[in-house]
This record gives sequence, C-alpha cells and structure tokens, in this order.
Amino acid sequence: MKFTIKCSDLAHYLKTVARVPLRKATDVYGHFLIQVDATGLLLSAHNGQKQMSLSIPPDLFTLQGDGFAVCVPAVKFDQVISALAKDSMVSIQFVEPKLVISAARSRFSLATIPADHFPVMEFTADQSKGELNIAGITLSTAVHQVGFCAARNDVRVMLNGILFDFQQGLMTLAASDGFRLGVIDVPVTGEPMQNFILPSSGIEDVCQFVGTGNVQIATSGSMARFTREGGVLHTKLVEGKFPDYRKLVAAAERGDVARIVRDDFAGAMARVGLLSEGAVSLVRLAVSADSISIQSVGGRAEDMADDVLACDYHAEPLEIGFNGSLAGEIVRSLGAAEIDVIFSGAASGTLLRARDFPSHSFVLMPVRL
Repeated sequence: MKFTIKCSDLAHYLKTVARVPLRKATDVYGHFLIQVDATGLLLSAHNGQKQMSLSIPPDLFTLQGDGFAVCVPAVKFDQVISALAKDSMVSIQFVEPKLVISAARSRFSLATIPADHFPVMEFTADQSKGELNIAGITLSTAVHQVGFCAARNDVRVMLNGILFDFQQGLMTLAASDGFRLGVIDVPVTGEPMQNFILPSSGIEDVCQFVGTGNVQIATSGSMARFTREGGVLHTKLVEGKFPDYRKLVAAAERGDVARIVRDDFAGAMARVGLLSEGAVSLVRLAVSADSISIQSVGGRAEDMADDVLACDYHAEPLEIGFNGSLAGEIVRSLGAAEIDVIFSGAASGTLLRARDFPSHSFVLMPVRL
C-alpha cells in the first residue's frame, strides 16, 4: 500500500487544502484524509465548519499494491512535504498504524487516525435548494471586490460574511461591517436560487479554491457547496437575515455628485492619514464647487496635513468626517480613472462608485469629528 508522486505536484494541491484544517487541533479536524486507489488520489480536510476535497489525477502518481485511506496530522504532513526538494520523488506508504514518507535519504513516520473517523459534509440532489454555474474567475473577482467590507467577529452575526442574493439573471454580492457596505452585481444565467451568507472565514478559501474554470454553486438550507473540476468545497452558512442593502444604496444615490480622479483621491487620503493619530485614522472633507480639501484630524495641534483635490461638484458646500483608512481602501478597490462620490449630508451614508462600472458600489458611513 504505497504511492509515489513528485514533491512539487503534491505540494501544489496541499497548498490549497492546507487552508482548512485547524492548526492546533489534535483530533480529526487537524488532519488530512488521504484516499488513494487506481482511480485517483483524494486529499480532504475538515474543520467543523467547512470541508475541502481535491482530486489528484492518476497520471501524476504511481500506485503499488492496494489503495488505502487514512487520516494524517495536517501541519506535520504539510511541513514534511514543504521541507523536501521540489523535484524529488516522494514515496508515501501506509504501514498500519503509521504513514511512512520517504524521499531520497529522508524518511518520516507519522501517527494516523482511522479514515472512518473523518466526518463527511454532503447533501443530495433532493436536498438542494438550487444550483448555479459561473466562471471561477468571475466569482473570485466579485468576492474579492466586496469581501474586505465583511465583518469578522461582530455580535450581529449576519454581518460576518458575504450575502449572495439571487434574482432572475443577476447575482448580487453584498458585505458590510456596519461602517461601510460593498455591493456588486454579476450577470448570471439560470433560475434564481436560495440566498445565503458565506462566512467571512470562508472568503479566501473560496477564492483560492474556485480557480479559473467553471464552478457550480449549490445550497441546501444551512450549507453551500462549490464544485469545480477535481474538487469540492462545502461550507456551513451564516444564519440570520442580512440588512436591506438595496434600501441603503437607493437612499445614498439621491445625494449630490462630486467627480474625482481616483488615484488623486486615494493618494491624498494616504498622505493626510499620516498625521491622523489615534486608534482610527480620521479625516475631514470640505467639499466645494471645484475642490475637495482633505484635512487630518486627531493629531497634535501643531501637526496638520491638508491636501486639496480638483473636483466637479454642483451643490451646497459640505463638511463631513470619514475613517480615512476605510475610505482609502474603498477608493483603491474601484478600478476606474474617475469615480463618483455622492454626498447625502454630513450625517448620512456617502456612495462611492466607478463612473464606468455602476454595478460596483460602496456606501461609507460618516464619523463624528
């Protein structure tokens, strides 16, 4: 019961699966499940909230004898493979109750857990609440474009993730941490499926997993499944009702528009933030007909930064305060030369949107200075 594989090939698949196991767990949630037979080699990991399985094609390894299935400590196994020469051939043999890893003159022996201890996350076609096919690059790009707005450990649990909202021909992703809201619309085909909230802890896992090929998304109430060629990712979902993001965006759209060069705005925010001391980098914006003055807040009285930008604005002058770090992050994520900043007043949310990409929007809440 042994298989041989090139170290670099095994490391390539481990890099993705190794995101899932709990690093300090000694039970099955800190292990990889290795299943090998003549049809392929399957690497799986489970941490109680999500499960990932990747299949390594038979042409990348050589199997000697019967196949086997066993759980091996994830961190130790990953460290061993990472320490070996990338061009070396690795022999992995199951000699119950040990897994023996050999490469050139190196030999390692790891304790194992029986494969039947590994829990399985799965749902049948009858339990499915809908399916959607989408290009992996489209999905990962959309998730990245709003995922940084999601809360991580908020007491309002519905904010700790990204909302996937489905309508006919449209998938909308929305994320908020209470200080900012990110929304992006993605055209899709097929019938609308069940809305769900992807946990913040799974955002990077999904982006790393989906790759560039086609991906199928399916749900079954409390679980979502992402399937691509050679791999499946299951994740538990966040319970609760996501806030009415459409209402917030619609209210912000009724404000007054200032058109600004994106790079100038982002650069000014970063420069002014250097002198905005304190736990939060605060900035004050004074908006007039042809310019925006950005000033630092919170530093020593003798230290002050002020940057003036040209803009196109046709409304009453306005002063408003922002968290400079959050504002700068939003501006940098808008991939356009010019952006529209729509002000609805000093106490209301401000809408930021790329001029040539109106389906990607952010609402930034003001701060009291």
